[in-house]
Amino acid sequence: MTWIYTRNGENRMIAFKGQEDLFKLIGSELKERTECIVIGGSAMMYYNAKEGTKDIDLVFMEKKAFDDVKNALKNLEFIERKSVIKIFKHYELLKKEKRKPVFMGGRNTRIDLFLKEVICFEISETILNRITEMHEYNNLIVKIIAPEDIILLKCATEREKDRIDAFELIKKFNIKWDTVIKESINQTKEGKAIYPVFLYDFLLELKEDLKADIPGYVIREIMKIGEKEMIKRLKKK
Repeated sequence: MTWIYTRNGENRMIAFKGQEDLFKLIGSELKERTECIVIGGSAMMYYNAKEGTKDIDLVFMEKKAFDDVKNALKNLEFIERKSVIKIFKHYELLKKEKRKPVFMGGRNTRIDLFLKEVICFEISETILNRITEMHEYNNLIVKIIAPEDIILLKCATEREKDRIDAFELIKKFNIKWDTVIKESINQTKEGKAIYPVFLYDFLLELKEDLKADIPGYVIREIMKIGEKEMIKRLKKK
């Protein structure tokens, strides 16, 4: 494995080569071709937007693929964490997930497995249609989500340094902000009514605290979407 260390030698992070080596090991354990979607810092490394990541996040659209990779990791001596620690800011939502994620630890790495959704965010058909990059590691096929969708998912997980990651993506890419707005609306149609509220807070903090180059109209539109969904929820009560 290839690792990156902080100055004091702690907080070890897996580098891109180490991640690829691990994907090859997982792929060699799989009996058939299995697809997953790479998100977060793991996806950012494919875009040369990050040197390393503390954990690897994989999303599966099929339950069988989810289970097969989980079992492959067990064969590689990864251990499932039965008690989920408060890795996510929106921890209460995580506990209510119908398709609960699995957190696997081993080889000095944590791999988080999700099925179709990540906390308050659904992997929609529109997100799948924006995927243009795919890599094969033996029987493991990994698909890399678009930079816009990495930012959208950073809001859903909101773990340590997620704002900095989103800020780096905004600096590196010409983000299609209309795509961000449309996907926010799409998430409400997928049943994730609370999502625009989290996205609004996330983008506002990026703009005000980190001075990210986010057009004002984007934040205003996300705010309107969030307010509209909150009014709908209040009327139903």
